Amino acid sequence: MEVYRGYGGKNDITLNRILSNLMGICMAMLMSIIPPGVYGNSPREAKFLLEDQKRAFRDCMKLVLEGSDSEKLNHFHASAKSSFLAGFMEANDNFNDANQLKRLCILKPNPEMKMGLNSVAIVGSSILSLLRFGAILVESEPCVDTRFNEEDRQIIHSLLESLDIEEDVHSTSRYDMHHREGQGKKHERLDVHRSDLLNATERVVPAHTTFTHLCIFISHYIMNHEISLD
Repeated sequence: MEVYRGYGGKNDITLNRILSNLMGICMAMLMSIIPPGVYGNSPREAKFLLEDQKRAFRDCMKLVLEGSDSEKLNHFHASAKSSFLAGFMEANDNFNDANQLKRLCILKPNPEMKMGLNSVAIVGSSILSLLRFGAILVESEPCVDTRFNEEDRQIIHSLLESLDIEEDVHSTSRYDMHHREGQGKKHERLDVHRSDLLNATERVVPAHTTFTHLCIFISHYIMNHEISLD
């Protein structure tokens, strides 16, 4: 490489400016093709959404286990539904944006991410169904002491302890923000009534046992999905 000292001529300066402008235009065209955030292969949004789902799952079990106010369940259902939809749409949009460049080997998204998003949707719908079932159980069994037997109560306590939820000191998660926004508002009552539960003589499995089994299923599904996202 040779180095020349001194000022370039007028033609040299003009040529340098033209080349610099052309390189800038080419880089701008290239960057305009790539989405501003290529997160198709990143489980970041899915993990955030899963954490919100675990928070809603925890609140549901605590309220059904210890509380007797179905209005709170209506509020939790509305908060969980809005936060789940917002989080899923953002994660799904990121994947669809990245999928537009699937013909490029470097930017091709992992197809397993779509399966992961489907699993997150299953977890969310299962928790919303659990909230609805919890509202039925609270209205059908208003007494907290007789709502669960000792065995089911211990199982739910163990599930609560096993939930590894990321600490949100400042309550900045999407679920907490939707929860705060919904406070003080009149939420539509969940379309549930006591007739949804069979009479005690017609039940094959008690309602509280069914609720406990659903909690066990959701807890295992969440743990397996966490492993797949890591």
